[in-house]
Amino acid sequence: MVNLTTLAPDIVEAILEDALPDHLTLFDLAVDPPALWKEQRLRIWCDGD
Repeated sequence: MVNLTTLAPDIVEAILEDALPDHLTLFDLAVDPPALWKEQRLRIWCDGD
């Protein structure tokens, strides 16, 4: 289970709205998420480019 309390609010919203990039899996979110929200956003929305 992913601890959503450590994720940026906009990332949690994207999860709930099923709006994450297609390349992203739940495993990607669960494994060692960055502590800083800015770094989380970069990982999620820039890795698939």
